[in-house]
Amino acid sequence: MQAVCCRRLTIDDMELILRMNQTFREGMICCKNAEVFLKNPRNWLYAAVCREEIVGFAYGYALERLDSKGNMLYINEVGVAESFQRQGIGFHMMECLMQCCREEGITRCFLAAHQNNSGANALYRKLGGEVSPDSLGQDTCYYFRL
Repeated sequence: MQAVCCRRLTIDDMELILRMNQTFREGMICCKNAEVFLKNPRNWLYAAVCREEIVGFAYGYALERLDSKGNMLYINEVGVAESFQRQGIGFHMMECLMQCCREEGITRCFLAAHQNNSGANALYRKLGGEVSPDSLGQDTCYYFRL
């Protein structure tokens, strides 16, 4: 695996974040919406950065709970740049993200993967993701106890 730094991004990283439109897909990042997103401390944009390029990312939303189980992070999307896939970057990034969650007092995170996305499903199982009994249809829901 190439030297990769994993960290939570902030509004100070906007120049780097905007380049995700070239690395991942055109129109992925709208500057105005990204600014609003990043100003909210409950919103997370976590990234694997290699040579000043985002090569992996996960973004989501911290959710406060009423019960005693602790706050959760819903992960809306995870991606690794095609040329960096199958190098352990996604695994490393998600491990770092989960450690960051623990440090922030988040006790669980959850996400969904399409049942046909074999790479994502293998990754989430390798990370210890438990399949939720709520998994229905074409998506498999995973949750991680932190």
